[in-house]
Amino acid sequence: MDRWVSQNLTKPVTDVYLSIEDQILRNIAKKIARDNSILIDIEKNGNTQLVESWQLSRLSELDAINKDHIQIIASRSGKTMQELEKMLSNAGYSAVDEIEGDMFEGAKKGKLLMPPEGAKDSESLKNVLLGYQRQAKNTLNLTNTTMIDLSRQKYLDVINDTTGKVLAGVSTPQQALRESIKELANKGVPALVDKKGREWSTEAYVSMVMRSTSNNVANDMQDARMDEYEVDLVEVSSHDGARPLCAPYQGRIFSRSGNHPKYPALGDTSMGHPAGLFGVHCGHVKYPYFEGTKKTYNPVSSEKNDRIYEESQKQRYLEREIRKAKREMAMMIDLDDDIGIVEADDRIKERQANLRSFIKSTGRTRNNEREQIR
Repeated sequence: MDRWVSQNLTKPVTDVYLSIEDQILRNIAKKIARDNSILIDIEKNGNTQLVESWQLSRLSELDAINKDHIQIIASRSGKTMQELEKMLSNAGYSAVDEIEGDMFEGAKKGKLLMPPEGAKDSESLKNVLLGYQRQAKNTLNLTNTTMIDLSRQKYLDVINDTTGKVLAGVSTPQQALRESIKELANKGVPALVDKKGREWSTEAYVSMVMRSTSNNVANDMQDARMDEYEVDLVEVSSHDGARPLCAPYQGRIFSRSGNHPKYPALGDTSMGHPAGLFGVHCGHVKYPYFEGTKKTYNPVSSEKNDRIYEESQKQRYLEREIRKAKREMAMMIDLDDDIGIVEADDRIKERQANLRSFIKSTGRTRNNEREQIR
């Protein structure tokens, strides 16, 4: 699927989860801020042992904060599932529509088999779509549970880390809390902890799952429709900024069956690898190809391709850094921490300046929407 199409299709679902994460983080900050008077008193009288009473008071909120986060997710679950179904249906049928006309013409010329029914009525396509919708819903339900569990743990981490630093005498209470909240704003609430113990951010994980699923449903529905037309040869599109595992296969013709005497097997490409052809975040499209017809796409310069790809990755990183600083600012406002607010504001300005400099030096287009918190 074209990468820009994929991004636009998956954005509504990802945006819902970014909003959920932001609300969870701000809820944590608000809950912690309720006993700020104790921390202020400790700084005035120097009795650091009082931080333990602050710790107990905040730990007593564990059940309440868990209920809050369940409610935050539940209030948006209906919208999430609606957006998910819409996204996958659009992804699958749009991909089929892209190639339907060419295959229909091929069938009229006797080069392909004419299916007995149109794409919208094809039971094969409906079954592919329903299968991916069920799979995606199960994945998001698991993501919801993970976010609830880990947001509880992140709340505990802030309370315990702050208490530990105060008792050890390495920070004042407000400094310790500010540092813990800053770290939480930067890392966010993970949506997955993988087998190696690595935490996946909500944005990275949900975006990956949605793009991967939309790509898969698009590719599998195209394949199912090609099977109905008995298409064997396909052409892989080309675009600037292709990933390393995709670039070698751009603009080439491949055999789906792998039995063609002239063209190589599609299965011998990087297809099937997460970072390969038609994989996660891949922007390539395959089209039916008939021998004797003119090729539509041509490979692009590898040097230009590599440069554009690296620039796009750098811009996404700079945008994420701006969002993190803005999230930190929102949480510091909830804490009523004047020093934290000033520090976060300085970080926002610095990171925005970095992005402006990058945009100016590369000539790329700035997208302000990708810099906003929800």
